[in-house]
Amino acid sequence: MATIYVITGPPHIGKSTCGQYFIPEGIKILDPNLFVQSYAALGLKDGYRRFEEQLLMLLSNDEDFAVEVNMVNKTHLQMLHDIKALYPENKIEMIFFYTDNMYICHARSKAKKNSGCDSSTDKITHLYIHTMPLVKRHLNLFSSVKGVDISENHMVPETVFKYQDNISGIEVSTYLPIWAQ
Repeated sequence: MATIYVITGPPHIGKSTCGQYFIPEGIKILDPNLFVQSYAALGLKDGYRRFEEQLLMLLSNDEDFAVEVNMVNKTHLQMLHDIKALYPENKIEMIFFYTDNMYICHARSKAKKNSGCDSSTDKITHLYIHTMPLVKRHLNLFSSVKGVDISENHMVPETVFKYQDNISGIEVSTYLPIWAQ
């Protein structure tokens, strides 16, 4: 039995920057968007297929790994459903990055635009608004959820709650932000 850590949340929330700090050390993180971008930069169009090959190799070897996903992306969401259906013995743990302040995502996007990132404010707003309902709707995919609050007042994200499907109730670290209530 392997553990798959799913790092998710709205765009520009800090998943790629801080996700590694919320999973066990040494766990490989796969990012399908990074595969696609890297292969596209080389003029190749099979980046997602290469991501899927890596994913299947890790699953068939029964290895623990992490994957960064966007729940609003239908392909990413279907991938999680497929993993759950084909490998039901594995634990799938969600690390959910979120904030009550969508403008943090907008500010980070603007900062990244200087480094070539292309995300419109409307697209970020759309993804932000739709992430929470999709996470709630698909909680049955996950054996546990760790909520990570991104706050404009803190430089380091903090875990604000933990939930496991075999334990009744939610373990709250400090307080529940609006999005977690």
